[in-house]
Amino acid sequence: MNKAETLARNKIIKVYFQLSALGFLVSLGICIVSGIMDTIGYDVRLYLVLRVIIPTLINFAASTVAKFVNISENYNNDTKCAVCSFACATIGASISFWNGYYVALWCLPILAVMFCSIFHDMHLLFKITVFSIISVAISAFYEMVQYPDEYVYYLQSMLVVMLVLSCGAMVSRNIIIYNKEMQNIVYEANEKQNVYRQRLETDQLTFLHTRPYAQERADVFLLNASEDHPVSLAVVDLDFFKSINDTYGHKNGDVVLWKFGDTVNKNLKDNMVVGRYGGEEFIFVFDGGDYHDHIKYMDELREKFGKIKYKFTDRSVTFSCGIVSATYPTSFADAFKYADAGVYASKDGGRNRVTAYLMPPIQKDSQIPKTGDIKPNSK
Repeated sequence: MNKAETLARNKIIKVYFQLSALGFLVSLGICIVSGIMDTIGYDVRLYLVLRVIIPTLINFAASTVAKFVNISENYNNDTKCAVCSFACATIGASISFWNGYYVALWCLPILAVMFCSIFHDMHLLFKITVFSIISVAISAFYEMVQYPDEYVYYLQSMLVVMLVLSCGAMVSRNIIIYNKEMQNIVYEANEKQNVYRQRLETDQLTFLHTRPYAQERADVFLLNASEDHPVSLAVVDLDFFKSINDTYGHKNGDVVLWKFGDTVNKNLKDNMVVGRYGGEEFIFVFDGGDYHDHIKYMDELREKFGKIKYKFTDRSVTFSCGIVSATYPTSFADAFKYADAGVYASKDGGRNRVTAYLMPPIQKDSQIPKTGDIKPNSK
């Protein structure tokens, strides 16, 4: 909302300067025409000062103050809105007072009242309304003093303008209420959208990412892999997890999964995306960094997870991991074949270990070896 209000203030302040310049030209034109037609009832120089110079100085001063406050970092958003609104009311009051014999100009402060509605501030609206009513009253009483024979006309005009001004304030109040209600509706909708998006992106048991989100990010990272920016993909499978579910129940199996997610989240790094790929299988994507650091990370995570104690059993739970690093653009599907082969190699090697690969040179799909035929380059 602050951004929208800042934009509105910038636009309206430009209008202030334009209105001030237009008011000067119109007042000067009226002065010249009245001087030629000899309809000025007093000294021309005094008329020029009262009807042209003073209103113009006030208008430009109000516009300049509003612009200065708006671009300054020393004032908060509420202060900027208030100054901008009072500048609008001051310009309207100035024009209506110094040219008060044109009763229609008394309505100018209504613009300031209506303008306040874009700032959604009831207190500011009340202050501007009171300020505008006072300015209309001053304009009216000044003309009553100048033209006592038309006292009733100016009094009636003042009451009518004040009534119109009050109606404008009521309309502005309803606009503010409506805008706030719409803001609340939009806010609630955004909150619900964020909740739904979080549910789509986050696994509710492990609080790691879901498979679609993690796989999508992995594809993006792997397609941007290069020698200067290698991307590693690790696949983790919890050892003997089915026997845990069968022996201790799925509820305790969920405890193991939660513990794994908690361990990962506590050791998560900025360049990583981790997702639950399905059941007890997880994928880790390292976007940049040293390949050996990625292997070290997975090995340290394996040790930390293996030391966790559970209330329902004395046995520890471990995992087998396969990790592959790509130094050229590749797809998630191709990289997954090698990482998944690493998992099988780790299980065949006794489980609770990490097997590492490097992506081979680019070759045709038909030449990519099957999972069982892939041999590790390093451990």
